[in-house]
Amino acid sequence: MKLWATKLIIFLYLTTSTQFSQLYKLPIFVSHFIEHAQSDDLIDEMVIFIVHHYGGHEVDEDWQTDQKLPFINIEIAHIDHSYLPIVIVEIPKIDKKVLHEPISSFNEDQIYSYYLNSIWQPPKQA
Repeated sequence: MKLWATKLIIFLYLTTSTQFSQLYKLPIFVSHFIEHAQSDDLIDEMVIFIVHHYGGHEVDEDWQTDQKLPFINIEIAHIDHSYLPIVIVEIPKIDKKVLHEPISSFNEDQIYSYYLNSIWQPPKQA
């Protein structure tokens, strides 16, 4: 199950991130690399091959084969289409009334304390 899922994910990644038509050219890449391989050191040969063919390649005797390699000529531009909705946010305007009246603070003279004297008596000394 894990192997099947891994192959599916790799296939989906390759088909969505590259042009699928370029993947069809991979056998040409391998056969052309085998033609150019001269020594047993595979890594060095691959580096020389890639630098020669993909890093400013001049016209030579196998130019027609070089043009068939993947990612040399890209026929169709890969365009990802996405839809981003346009969201317009309207902030409601709140009208505030500014009061120009003076603010009265706490004043003990405005408290009617005539009934408080009858309720509360301070403690008396014995």
